Amino acid sequence: MKAFVTGGTGFVGSHLAEALIADPKYDEVRCLVRSSEKWLSDMEFTKVSGDLTDLATISQALEDVDVIFHVAGVVRAPEKKEFTLANVDATENLIRIAQKKGITNMVILSSLAGVGPSNGTPTDETADFHPVSMYGESKQEMEEMIHRIAGPDDSIKIIRPPAVYGPREADIYTFFKTYSKGLCPIVGDGNNPKVSMVYVKDLVDGILLSSEKVDKGIHTYFIGGEKDAYPWNQISEITAKVLGKKALHIRLKADWVKKLAAVIENTASVFGIYPVVNKEKANEMILEWVCSSDKARKELGYEPSVTIEEGISRTIRWYKKYNWL
Repeated sequence: MKAFVTGGTGFVGSHLAEALIADPKYDEVRCLVRSSEKWLSDMEFTKVSGDLTDLATISQALEDVDVIFHVAGVVRAPEKKEFTLANVDATENLIRIAQKKGITNMVILSSLAGVGPSNGTPTDETADFHPVSMYGESKQEMEEMIHRIAGPDDSIKIIRPPAVYGPREADIYTFFKTYSKGLCPIVGDGNNPKVSMVYVKDLVDGILLSSEKVDKGIHTYFIGGEKDAYPWNQISEITAKVLGKKALHIRLKADWVKKLAAVIENTASVFGIYPVVNKEKANEMILEWVCSSDKARKELGYEPSVTIEEGISRTIRWYKKYNWL
């Protein structure tokens, strides 16, 4: 079998590409690469240089491909149009070319952000869309576009992960880095709001399981961790144990977070730079993000194998090995 992977040099994509390369079912793995091969430099794969706006290159790369894994996307940008181009238009380009090539098996990464925050109970696949960020809106629009253009023979799996962590991850990493410096900022009391988290290996396992489901239609799954929800107090306690040190906990009220983000965003705009935290990000931080993986467990046989304790331990060991911490 031949696989085509977009976003293969990114965090999730590189772990997925590794798994595909190691899988004897696949005799060729083609990865769309913009520039640096980064984490895949020592592996054997077919490099496809370009991006999803290069339709001729994509068309050629999809020759004789059996399954597409679309992981590429933009998670931060200053304007909505950039999210739309990267997450909606690029995905449509890929699907339409795949349809012309007769490729029906596609796995496309969306996000819990596309559905929106939860409210006391884990979000499942029946929930209505109510995103709270431009990124989330673009993922909603992407999913709606998929439902519009999917053909009768297509088998498209939409994967909605919550927060993903593990080696090579650079966003949640900020929490671990700040903790290692002796500070642990937490929104709320540490027990609420809660968050769903999935270790990258478990997410990859879920993605691969979904690719084996070839029933016609569009199949949507949340792929979360061992438990639906984790309080930040628990994440902090595990981090302290792994690092062998405790940090000063700073409890942040929701309105403080919003005000601080507004100051950071306004200051960054003066200097023409993209803020580390903006008002949208602050709004996400104060909300609950919890989803249920029950559907994936029942239909795909998905069973996450990495506990939050083991996942954080592996992640921090990797950060230390590569001098991120």
